Amino acid sequence: MGTTVKEDKFIKIFKSSLKIDARTISIKTLLSERNLRRINYTPYYQRNYVWDNIKQTFFIESVILGTEIPPLIFFKSGMKMEVIDGRQRFETLKRFKENDLILSGKGLMTLPALARTSFNKMAPEIQDIFWNSNIRIFEFEVINEPNLDPEIEDKIKKEIFRRYNTGITPLTSTEVDNAKYNDDKLSILFTKYLKKNNNFLCKMEECFFGSVSNSAELVVNIVNYIRRCYTLSFFPISKYAAGSDRTETLDLLYDFTTQNIEDYDREFKLYKSQIDKVIYIYDKLSQKDERLKNKYIYECLLWGIRILDNESIELNLDDLIAKAPNYYSKNIDIYSNSNPHYYKSIIDRFSDTAIFLKKITNFDFDIYLKNNGFKDTVKDIKQTEQAAVSTIEQLSNLRTNKPAPISTPIDEIKNDIKTSNYLVRPTYQRQEKINQLKASSIIESILLGINLPPIFVFKRTSGIKEVIDGQQRLLSIIGFLGEQYKNEEGKLVISRNNNFKLKSLKILSELNGCNYSDLNIDLQDKILDFTIDVIIIEENINPKFDPTDLFIRLNNKPYPIEQNSFEMWNSTIDKDIVQKAKDVTKKYSSWFFSKESNLNEENRTDRMENEELITILSYISYHGRLNSYEKILGFFNRQDRITCRLKNKSGMTDFLSKLEKEANEKIIFVKCIEKTDRLINYFGNLFIETPNKELLNNFFNVKQALTFRRSYQDFYIIWLILDSISLAEENDFKESLLSDIRSLLCILRNVNGVSVNEKYLNDFIGNMEAIRSKYKKEN
Repeated sequence: MGTTVKEDKFIKIFKSSLKIDARTISIKTLLSERNLRRINYTPYYQRNYVWDNIKQTFFIESVILGTEIPPLIFFKSGMKMEVIDGRQRFETLKRFKENDLILSGKGLMTLPALARTSFNKMAPEIQDIFWNSNIRIFEFEVINEPNLDPEIEDKIKKEIFRRYNTGITPLTSTEVDNAKYNDDKLSILFTKYLKKNNNFLCKMEECFFGSVSNSAELVVNIVNYIRRCYTLSFFPISKYAAGSDRTETLDLLYDFTTQNIEDYDREFKLYKSQIDKVIYIYDKLSQKDERLKNKYIYECLLWGIRILDNESIELNLDDLIAKAPNYYSKNIDIYSNSNPHYYKSIIDRFSDTAIFLKKITNFDFDIYLKNNGFKDTVKDIKQTEQAAVSTIEQLSNLRTNKPAPISTPIDEIKNDIKTSNYLVRPTYQRQEKINQLKASSIIESILLGINLPPIFVFKRTSGIKEVIDGQQRLLSIIGFLGEQYKNEEGKLVISRNNNFKLKSLKILSELNGCNYSDLNIDLQDKILDFTIDVIIIEENINPKFDPTDLFIRLNNKPYPIEQNSFEMWNSTIDKDIVQKAKDVTKKYSSWFFSKESNLNEENRTDRMENEELITILSYISYHGRLNSYEKILGFFNRQDRITCRLKNKSGMTDFLSKLEKEANEKIIFVKCIEKTDRLINYFGNLFIETPNKELLNNFFNVKQALTFRRSYQDFYIIWLILDSISLAEENDFKESLLSDIRSLLCILRNVNGVSVNEKYLNDFIGNMEAIRSKYKKEN
């Protein structure tokens, strides 16, 4: 299908009439009364405010420390401005300034002394630091178009929003820990050993992870696990199992205990010998009984062996190996993979291993299972941290001297990263993550002259420049150019996307399928001449600066917008469709929801899952018109249940995106949303009581589990039945229809606990089709 006149106009303006200004202003200016009147930080295409209290606190701490943060992206129209990217950051600053935010101790990595304080309770000196902190801003404006069509302007804003929200790949907890403990001596010793000893690496994964793979992050995962198990023997299991502050306390205890290590080589050898004992036990036990290939058994045994060594209690390994098979075989259910992270599951398995080891050694583990004085121990450690930032003078020393960005051509960067003085991937960096789709979008932005977020570099006194943030963007560019770069070992290597071809470009669609060598010389020069803002933080000016801290702050918990989600659809598809879905969601929000939205809870965020559910159900109805739901929904048998999911969510995104151009299809889909509205109302009327949250939870919770969470697939099953009923409002099946739907949910979730195989799956689909036919016939 060809482009419309408006589409052509949009592309022309986007290519040639966008002006971009970059500037830096203080928070005091940004949040002035005049600017707050002019700035709209909640345009309709923005998602909800989703940051929890911990993330808000983490961000405010970064601002007070003077840490670099990503720029705010504005769109200027006359005297008015809209926040295109940065709504979460802007609103957090505003909330803090207006005393709507109390800082959480969990979000304060460096300044724990500020816990439980709000802006107006801070010392005037710290308030001044906040007010005078600078924020970078990119401001977009359409020029030379005095009579710009509002629809085209809207489309331009949404396109800019999309570009700044599709390249974010958040750090995993493993990657955060890897960066956080980059200089930890014990971690370094284990990392080196694991890389040199493949047999030990495989045995660790088999014993403690329950599998053997070739994961690129395997060494990092194992070292993180080794750190956790090291600390576990200092952490009473009753407190560890409770889950509250578990990660923070583990980190605190690890830092505290490793600071007291006098000889790291000796500690490494001791700890490795304890791990070797457990692997030896695993080898012996797993040969006798397949069920004893259970990672939770060996985690508990490592915990026990470390405690026994610490208490100088001798353990007879032969005696343990002789008695363990019978003992653990009888109690294997305690080490089940079902809900292993629940409080009771953790308590039961560690207590069980403690009983077993007591029978062999006569040592009582009670104090390691429960220690009433542990809370005071943690409090004392935390007070030691707070002492480090107890004065304003110390606080000011932590602030980074903010350098001005240096506009550097890609051609220069390309040559620099081949030298030993430019380190694209220092040890705290993660593996290359960005995919071809996101990398293509970056190249398209470069060709359109759209500013990329700045790259942060730490220049050490040795002259070596480390890329703290921007690695994924750099590797996308280097990959497209087909160039090499020096890795952390000093070897010239290529990107995993080397010489990739451009894919799914929205504006420069004529370049889809092209690689760098396919471009004409003018476009190649445009890429090489494109300047990227590089912010260089010099060690000799900022001797206390920690690059890993900035790396974590810029990448941890960014709450990225998922590519195929309502958060993204909200900003990219036809706004009439978006509003219709929002209206239906709001109408039934008290009971018909996937995730309860209660923003009064401190850590509850609203990621628009419920709007997404309504849109998907309408999409099912759209295909139900054609009796072709099987094109979009798939059923799959798993080990103990059946799952139902969308086969191709990106295909749904493509469909929704096209509705803006296809008026007839848009009308049909709007009617499907209206049908969804009617069917929800009809479903609610099937119940004798007025539907509410508890009633629907009881209906869905066919296994009567103590903890229950709704899932999309429950709603899919309901829809496949309800949507097949014509003129639903005129029918009254009541109990039989509810009973039939619930029977399907029982089979889906395998209430009877039978073996789930291909026959089980086919029987389920047969039952479902029979029920659909039953109610069609009654019409």
